Amino acid sequence: MTAVFYYGLFVILASVISFQDWRERKIRNSLIVMGLLACGAGFCLLLTNSLIGASHARLWLLGEYYLPLGYYPRMIVHVFLSLVAGVGLWRYSIWPAGDAKFFTLAAFFTALIDPNIPGFPYLLFLVLLINIFVPAGLVFVVETLANLALSIPRLRTVNWSGRLKACAEVVAIRAGEMWPYRVEYLILGVNLLAFFFALQMTVFHYSKLVREPWGSLAIFVLMFACWGSMVKVLRNKKVGVVVFTVLCVVVLMGVFHLHWAVREGFFAALRMVFNFGMLLSVGRLLFSWIIERDSLRELCASDLKYGDILSDLTWAKISAESDLSGKMGERYVDGLSHSDVATLKAWLASRTTADYNIYHTIPFALWIFLGTLWTISYRGSVVTALAPYFIRAQEVLCKR
Repeated sequence: MTAVFYYGLFVILASVISFQDWRERKIRNSLIVMGLLACGAGFCLLLTNSLIGASHARLWLLGEYYLPLGYYPRMIVHVFLSLVAGVGLWRYSIWPAGDAKFFTLAAFFTALIDPNIPGFPYLLFLVLLINIFVPAGLVFVVETLANLALSIPRLRTVNWSGRLKACAEVVAIRAGEMWPYRVEYLILGVNLLAFFFALQMTVFHYSKLVREPWGSLAIFVLMFACWGSMVKVLRNKKVGVVVFTVLCVVVLMGVFHLHWAVREGFFAALRMVFNFGMLLSVGRLLFSWIIERDSLRELCASDLKYGDILSDLTWAKISAESDLSGKMGERYVDGLSHSDVATLKAWLASRTTADYNIYHTIPFALWIFLGTLWTISYRGSVVTALAPYFIRAQEVLCKR
């Protein structure tokens, strides 16, 4: 009865949140608080029921059927992990603060609706993230490929010789800029190799916990999203020395004491470094040339509103303006605050040029709603559901 009630409540509340986010580009805190209060009340009711039942007592309908007491600390762990994941994705500018709050609320609802759902409590938040981001990513890929197909006729008018020459010059300039930091990039490569070697050893010895290749793919995507912050740590010389020392000790222990398949793990780690490098290169190319270009809109002072996100180049230009020094808040993926909008409008009114852009963004609450709904209904990840189709397609391509 509790599960049915909370399922219906989640569908209604999440539908309202998704609609408002789509229409107003904002998730109201009042709806999040309402959902959290409802989940908290349900948690307390179930806990009371379990305490009465565990003491072999009855109070009206309470105490007849109840969850084990071990469920409640596991629920706290699950909500905490979901909160950390949501806040982390906000801090790394993957989604706004409203989406992080909504994700935490959706995770709370999920475990209340189905206490026996697979992955609970330690991996359920990750299953939810996969079911949220993978379908959104697939839709994005299809849309991007369709836009590329439509732009093919325009490629005939491109001056390819000039474009290739310009690209070669850019590569030469970038290589010259990177050369003084060659030691840091070497440290970065060693740290990546050590990380992927540890991952491979985990896969070899705990294959039941990590399903390949989906586990590695999920880690690749997560690293790609957080790469801007990770690279600062991975290029640190002190971190590199520590990691290299630990790697040597672990390899020696693995060979002479633990009898690990170190050679296989080392070559597998090298392949993962190469594959991740290709993913990073292609992904950055895709984001820089296609996604960012298509999402840019000209900034008009009269149309500027709360939540608008300035492009990276525009933010860099505005931050360098002495007139705005100390007047703009910190830049987050949430977009401009009301005070930022007022400050920018007053500043832009005195400008004669309008060489500034904002990003056209798509509300993400709907994907959180649909991903959570899939998790509750299917009780597994969308990757597991799609895997047979990918394997079948691979077999058909191999036969050809």
